[in-house]
Amino acid sequence: MEAKQFLLRDIQLYLEKKLIQISPNTIECSLSNWLYPDGKLNIELPAEFSIFDYSHVAQLSFITVSNSNFLNEKESLLIEGLERLMGRPASNNSFVPSTFHNDAISLLGLALGADLIGNKTRLNFYNWLKSFVNLSNDNLPEWKKILLHAALWITNKETKIDAHYSSDNLDLLFALRSKGFECFQEIDINEVYASICRLSVYEETDTIQIIARLQAINYYLFHSTFFSLANPNLNQLITLLNNLPGSFKRWIWEEKAKTTTGTPQKWDIQNEYHVQSLLYYILAPIFPDIESEFYLEPVGSLNSRADIGLPGLNLIIEVKFLRKTKKFHDMIEEVAADNSLYFKRDSVFKKKYSRMLVFLWDDSGRIEEHQTFKNAVDGLENIIGSIVIPRPGMMI
Repeated sequence: MEAKQFLLRDIQLYLEKKLIQISPNTIECSLSNWLYPDGKLNIELPAEFSIFDYSHVAQLSFITVSNSNFLNEKESLLIEGLERLMGRPASNNSFVPSTFHNDAISLLGLALGADLIGNKTRLNFYNWLKSFVNLSNDNLPEWKKILLHAALWITNKETKIDAHYSSDNLDLLFALRSKGFECFQEIDINEVYASICRLSVYEETDTIQIIARLQAINYYLFHSTFFSLANPNLNQLITLLNNLPGSFKRWIWEEKAKTTTGTPQKWDIQNEYHVQSLLYYILAPIFPDIESEFYLEPVGSLNSRADIGLPGLNLIIEVKFLRKTKKFHDMIEEVAADNSLYFKRDSVFKKKYSRMLVFLWDDSGRIEEHQTFKNAVDGLENIIGSIVIPRPGMMI
């Protein structure tokens, strides 16, 4: 694990200790349950819940958006609470703003609820919200503007707001993007990391910042779809290859032609060379220094030839193809033999290639043996990990 990940995990543990101090019946807790579900906080509605209290309805919204079963029980309450709220003016006769006027957390929760109900409720809520929200208000903290921006967008995806938010709130923007909010500026993942590390040095004052930073860290570590083309690292590569099975959803395997002028196509993977071609196709645009089927230093009369090389990561990717007639035990022995040949002591290639990743295509679909194979291979010197992909069911 890289130094970045160690540091982010330390920050995550520190912030989670602060997160558990949130009371379970507060709106902050329901917000956390939606924005950072990995926090696994106990959550409950206020004992005195009332549809006349907009913050209670907002809590209900956050909870129902996160739990579809809860929606079945409370949908009528949510609809009634939203309708009552949308009938209220944003200020009284003396032009004093109502309490919900700049309550950004509650308004975001209510917007999520309106979006969940949909149709007329969503449109009415957007029009009501737009009538009083002022994102140009200089007295409004930026994090509140971001939440109000999100509330307007979620109830009307055509909303265009020309806003560029500062680096102080990149973690909040990143957290919201992880929840599908595509209404904000483009975000550089390296800037997010720098922002998290810089701002986490200070004592947090707003719970929203703690929750947003935790989700930003969580998304950065485990769920990020961002891939640094400028500086791809080993963990990103492993994540990419581990996610490969999902892409076979659109793999060509036709029983009949899709067009009147075409013929049925089945992109069968029949051998190790096909797997190498698949990986090369995926990795070549990302790693311009990629090498394919290249020779390393000979060992006696043996000429060792590696499958794929990524010099920028000092990495060899060794590709294996397991047929139905072959045992996993035999494949482990092959990997061990390749490993000893590739990393000869005092090799002239030592600075260029110092580690190996094993990629096994299991054509037999014996998934019950995958972990045993991985445990054996991952324990070998110089091997930093292994990826096992079973032949997709549609191709059997």
